[in-house]
Amino acid sequence: MKNAFEFNEKNTFCISLESKPDRWAKMQKRFHNQSLQVTRWKASEESDIKDNFHYELNKGQRGCAQSHINIWRHIVENELEYAFILEDDACFDKEWRNKLNDFIIINFRMENTQWDAIFLNGSEPIKPKGEWVKMEEQYLTGGYIISQKGAQNILKMFEGYFYSSDWMTTRLQTLGNSYSYFPWLIIQEGNESTIGSGFEADHAKVVRCLKEIDYSMDHYDI
Repeated sequence: MKNAFEFNEKNTFCISLESKPDRWAKMQKRFHNQSLQVTRWKASEESDIKDNFHYELNKGQRGCAQSHINIWRHIVENELEYAFILEDDACFDKEWRNKLNDFIIINFRMENTQWDAIFLNGSEPIKPKGEWVKMEEQYLTGGYIISQKGAQNILKMFEGYFYSSDWMTTRLQTLGNSYSYFPWLIIQEGNESTIGSGFEADHAKVVRCLKEIDYSMDHYDI
C-alpha cells in the first residue's frame, strides 16, 4: 500500500508567466522550502488561446483556464497517474504533507482509490474541520491534485466549450469523487496574481475564516 504521493518534475507543475520572473523566483524559494521538484508551466496569454470559451470570460480568465486545460491534456496524453497543479501565488501549510498522507491511508482503508481530484485550497470552510471530506461547490484552483480519471472526466464534460478553471472544477466535484481539508493545506498569498483576479477579496476571506477557527497564518510558508 502506498503511504505517500510522489511528486517530481514530471507530475508537478506551477503555472507562471514567462514575463514575470520575480513571481517564479518567489515560488522557487517556496518549493525549495518544501523539497518539491516542480516544472514551470508556461501560463497561456491571449495569443496562446486555442479553445472556445464562454463569451463572458475576460482575457485573464481565458488565459488561466487555457493553462489548466493544457495541463489536463498533458496528463491524459502522457498517461500520468496524477499531477499536482499549482498557481504562482500558492503558500503551503507547514504540515501539508502529513495531512495529505492521511488521505492516502483513509482511502486505501476504505478501498476507495477512484478519486478525481484533491483540492488543497478552497473558497469555503469545510466541516468537520481536520478531516478529509467530499467537496461540493468549492472554488479556487491555487493548488490541487488531479488523477488521470479526473482529467479525462473534466475534459469530457467541457469538450469544445470551456469556462473558468475554478467553475469547471466545481462541476467535476458533482461526480462525488473530489476531496478537500480544512484548514486548507494551501492558501493564496493575497498579492498580485499573474493568472487570476479578485485575489485581494479572496485572501481577506481566507484570513477571516482561519481566524474563526483560531488557526494562525504562521502555519503557512508565506
